[in-house]
Amino acid sequence: MAKFVFLSLLLVGSVASLDLIGRTQSAAVKGKLVCEGKPASGVKVKLMESDNSVGIGFLDSDDKMASGKADSSGGFNLSGSTKELTGIEPYLAVFHDCKDGITPCQRVFRVNIPKSYTNSGSSAKKTYDAGVIELSGKYPGESRSCLN
Repeated sequence: MAKFVFLSLLLVGSVASLDLIGRTQSAAVKGKLVCEGKPASGVKVKLMESDNSVGIGFLDSDDKMASGKADSSGGFNLSGSTKELTGIEPYLAVFHDCKDGITPCQRVFRVNIPKSYTNSGSSAKKTYDAGVIELSGKYPGESRSCLN
């Protein structure tokens, strides 16, 4: 019996990893990045989906829904979709070097996107406006990333 349960979970996990189950869901985010009040052009931004829960027999990693860089005025606009069994938990990840000196790697923090800005389907119906984000401050949960 245990062998059957294990094989069933393995099969379901394999099917899930092939993107055959789950529903397509979307989100979008826009905003403007500034460093000490000046446009932060070229800053990398990613629209991610948090998979911090345990999947079927494995830990699922966060999914990248979209990525880009802030334009010359510091503006960005990202939209993307992903397949999940449950409701998505999107967030904006910002990778920057504002007020960082010569410290290696980049500062990174996240801005959670409310569930009310997510929908079923392959394109977002509403865009979350993150507003103007000042990068020179320290954000809760901020960390460093050398691989982004």
